[in-house]
Amino acid sequence: MLLLITLFLAAKPTLEIQGAIGEAKPKKAWVYAKQGQPVTLHAVVHGCEAKEVHWFKIEPTIGAIDNTTPSFHFEPVTYVETALPACEGKLTCAADLTPTRLPKVDALPGVGTMAYRVELVSKDGTTLSTPGMASTKYGGLTPDVYRVAVRRDDSLIGYATELLNTPYIFGSAGPDGRNQSDLLIGSDCADFIVYARRRSGKPATYTSSYEIDRQAPLLKEGKKPRAGDLVHFPGSRHVAILFEDREPLGEVDENDLILHTCWAPPTVQRMGDTDCVSRPYRVLRFPE
Repeated sequence: MLLLITLFLAAKPTLEIQGAIGEAKPKKAWVYAKQGQPVTLHAVVHGCEAKEVHWFKIEPTIGAIDNTTPSFHFEPVTYVETALPACEGKLTCAADLTPTRLPKVDALPGVGTMAYRVELVSKDGTTLSTPGMASTKYGGLTPDVYRVAVRRDDSLIGYATELLNTPYIFGSAGPDGRNQSDLLIGSDCADFIVYARRRSGKPATYTSSYEIDRQAPLLKEGKKPRAGDLVHFPGSRHVAILFEDREPLGEVDENDLILHTCWAPPTVQRMGDTDCVSRPYRVLRFPE
C-alpha cells in the first residue's frame, strides 16, 4: 500500500515558474535584473504534456493603504490578474513589467516589480496553476508567488526603482524584521529608501522618517547636493531621494525632481508639485 501511495505521489504532475536573465539557466528564485537585460519566464511542468498555457501578471489595484489605523495591522493589498496575450499557448514568456492599474512613471520606463502566474491544462484535462493573487500573507502576496524586479542601475536611485508598481503602505512592516519592502509588497517613504540602501549592499535598518537622519546624517556645510542624496521634510514627516538637481544647481528647491512614495505609488515628481514636502528642507547623505 505504501508503495502504491509513493508511486501515485511521484506521478502527480507539477508546475512552477522559473526565470532567466538573457541566456542564463532558468532558476526558481525571483529574478532581480538591470534595465535592458531581457528576462524570460519558463513554465516548468513535470508529469504531463501541455495542451493549453495561460500567463497572467498580478498587479495591485490601489496606490495607497494604511497599516496603522485604528491600530497596527496588515491592511490587505487588493490585486488583479491581467492576461498576457503575447504568451498565450507558450511555455516561455517575456516578462512584461508595464503596469495597467497603477500609474506609469514616464521618467523610469521598464523598471519596477511584477508578479506572475501561469496556468496549464494538460492533454488529459488536468488543470495546474502556480500560486496567484489568492496567495497572501502579511498584507500582500506570499513569497511563492513569482516576482521579477528590474532596477535602473546599481545606485541608490536604481535599487529604489525596483519598488515601482507597488503601493504606498503607511507603516510598512513585517515579521522578524522582514519588511513588506523586502517582499516587494510596498513601502512607506522611509522604508522605500532603506530598502534601496540595503539592496545596494550597504548597512541600513528599517526606520521612520523621524529617525532616518541617524543613518543618513545632515549634509555638511559647503557640500553640494547631488542625485541620490535624501531630502528630508520634518514638518510633513516625509523623506525622498533627490532624483535631479535642476537650475539653480547646487541647492535644493521646488524645481528639483524627487523620487519618493507618499500616499501614492513611487514616482518621480517636481518637488513643488506635491503636498508631501514642507519647509525647512534638509539634505541628508548616507556614508560612502
